[in-house]
Amino acid sequence: MIGFFRKIRKKLADDNKPLKYARYAIGEIILVVIGILIALSINNWNEDNKLHKRELNLLSELSTNLKINIKNLEKDIKLQTKSIKSFKYILSLPNNKLPYNDSIPSYLYDIDYCPDVILVSSAFHTLKSSGLEIIQSDDIRIAIVNLFEVDYPSLMQETRRLEDQLWPAVVVPLFQKHLRNDNDRWFPNDYDNWLKDTEFFNMVSLRATLRNSSTSFKKKAVEQTKDVLRLIEEELKKRKYN
Repeated sequence: MIGFFRKIRKKLADDNKPLKYARYAIGEIILVVIGILIALSINNWNEDNKLHKRELNLLSELSTNLKINIKNLEKDIKLQTKSIKSFKYILSLPNNKLPYNDSIPSYLYDIDYCPDVILVSSAFHTLKSSGLEIIQSDDIRIAIVNLFEVDYPSLMQETRRLEDQLWPAVVVPLFQKHLRNDNDRWFPNDYDNWLKDTEFFNMVSLRATLRNSSTSFKKKAVEQTKDVLRLIEEELKKRKYN
């Protein structure tokens, strides 16, 4: 097309027709400008399309991470709820002067065990490195950031504080004082003497309270995670059909 206009421009120049030459020259310039604008538009569309796909991929990865986190937290909650029942049973031993039975080591194992908080955040770290602004929805972006940078760190800090503040200084020494470990089960060295140690059972009572608090924090984190997951899945569904 440009070659065609150049031939016309040359012919008009040779024929000494400056006005028509100027018109064709302007037309040629306009065509070049239009071509550049179209090329830029196509390039911008391609870039926007890449960002769009990148955003959806990241949202999909975040959705997967959040589902794993919900599963892990709900598993912890189930274990901790079971352990709370074990705390109650162990505390009933001295209160009700119950005799020794073979189930006690299992209950002691439950109150000794505390699951670590395991949360997956690989997609969020990828999102941060890609730039948070890639998420178009302000509500979703803010919800994601709050979950991973406020809610999850608070959960980790609180559960670690609740469980760790007694463990090394109080729990371990008292367990070792009265109990022996055999194949991950705790057995009383002297059952009757153990039941008389109020310090041990005061520790169990306090730890039961802390375990309740830890479980409540995890339940709250599940709801927070589900709220963000719901936002993401609604966005993915909406964008999929647009």
